[in-house]
Parts: sequence; structure tokens; C-alpha cells
Amino acid sequence: MERLELDVRGLNHPEPLERSVEMMRRLEGEKVLHIFIHRYPTPLLMIAEKQGVRYASCETKEGEWHILFTKDPAADLEKILSEYCDV
Repeated sequence: MERLELDVRGLNHPEPLERSVEMMRRLEGEKVLHIFIHRYPTPLLMIAEKQGVRYASCETKEGEWHILFTKDPAADLEKILSEYCDV
């Protein structure tokens, strides 16, 4: 499994969405995209759903979010999330 990392904390709208969508275009095979963001990205998750991309998320104690995206049906996103948050 290859991980793509994207930290968009602190960027102003619409930059986090634009960068995230661009990275989601790279998802193929066993790739997993990890996004670290300062708020829950509802519009991004709606785009992912429309594109058939699975996702899982968790919030840190500091109120920031780790979100994983993949097209791989076998990827255990919850297990990967446990590296970032208590899930």
C-alpha cells in the first residue's frame, strides 16, 4: 500500500478543497490518501462519495482531522487511522 500525504491545515478556502481533489485523482490500486486538515471537510467528502472513493476520518484532541481516502476495497482504513487518533 502506498500512502499519499497532504497537510492543508491553515490554508484558506478553496485551497484545501482544490489540493485534496487534485490528490484524489491520483488514487488507483492500493493507494491511500491521508489528508490532515483543520476542519471537517463536508464538501470534499461529498465529492469522494460521488467518485466512489471510500473514506474514514478521526478528530484529534486539538480539533484537527485526519481523513483517509482510497478506492481499494481491501484497505483497512480504521486500522490506519489508529496511527493518528484513538479510534
